[in-house]
Amino acid sequence: MLERMKLFRRSNGYWYIRFERGKEKSLRTKDRRLAERLFREIQKEALKGRLILLEKQTKISLSYFIEEYLAWGEAHKAPSTVRRDSWALNRFIQFVGDRPLRSISAKQIEDYRTFLLQNGRKPSSVNVEYRHLKAAFNKAKDWGYIKENPFTRLKPLKELKTPPKFLSRDEAQRLLDYLKKQDPEFYNLVLFGLETGARRIEILRLRWEDIDWEFKRIRLHGKGNKIREIPMTSRVLAILQVRSPKSRGKVFPYTHHDTISHKWRKVMRKLGMNYRFHDLRHTTASWLVMNGVPLKVVQELLGHSDIRVTQIYAHLSRDYLREALERTFSGKTQAEGSKVVDFIKKS
Repeated sequence: MLERMKLFRRSNGYWYIRFERGKEKSLRTKDRRLAERLFREIQKEALKGRLILLEKQTKISLSYFIEEYLAWGEAHKAPSTVRRDSWALNRFIQFVGDRPLRSISAKQIEDYRTFLLQNGRKPSSVNVEYRHLKAAFNKAKDWGYIKENPFTRLKPLKELKTPPKFLSRDEAQRLLDYLKKQDPEFYNLVLFGLETGARRIEILRLRWEDIDWEFKRIRLHGKGNKIREIPMTSRVLAILQVRSPKSRGKVFPYTHHDTISHKWRKVMRKLGMNYRFHDLRHTTASWLVMNGVPLKVVQELLGHSDIRVTQIYAHLSRDYLREALERTFSGKTQAEGSKVVDFIKKS
């Protein structure tokens, strides 16, 4: 940093210091000697700060950083994310022990991943934990506690890609019928999720100001504060209108991800099903693809940043198109062929 500091004078006669990355600061003087003296003092302070930083890098412990990072997270992240951060970091320190933060190596991280795999954790689960730990150490680097993030030296584990699970028409109807009788409030939320493909975080963030009644559109606030607009189906419009919309406030009276997850798991056990709440979103996408909606349109509706995410549903389109062609040209009766068309229309 010291070698990147430069003293210079502008055409207006005032002296400035240019720091790294193009930042500049006025010394508010036209006196050359005073400017040079101030410049030397700032250099000394910068050197002192660097020495202090090196000392902090040597002494700061993993336990101290975890405490500081989680406190920072409580002010900047969703409570559910902070809980997952806490879980990942506390498991990690149990394995590597409380040690200087800068002493943690890629080899120790590799050993930890091996330990998790040997104790029954799936690669996908280990990768989730890895992402939380990597993000934490990125923040440690931002704060100047470490020079490099050791997690960047390792690639995520290869995961066995399995087709996304989605509810059948009969399962979805059974779910909705049950909720409509037993929990009308949750019924509204589940139906909304099914017919919009909204993420759980988008449902939790939805406010009445995000509803465009005139054009029947909804503004969803997703991951990374990205915003997208989607049209309302007639059923979504109906449940929102019945709820007597206010001028302000949340549309659905839930504050935490875990509240929705808990209710969802309870319903799944009651109905003898085995789906995650996120599988509602997979269901939306799967039904759209099976109904012949182009993948590019599905990508836009679901807010996928990369078409490759949407392409996990491509096999559904190919399979059902193949079946339709086979039945159409295999000499089956018209009535038999129409069953396929009806099935696709209902899907």
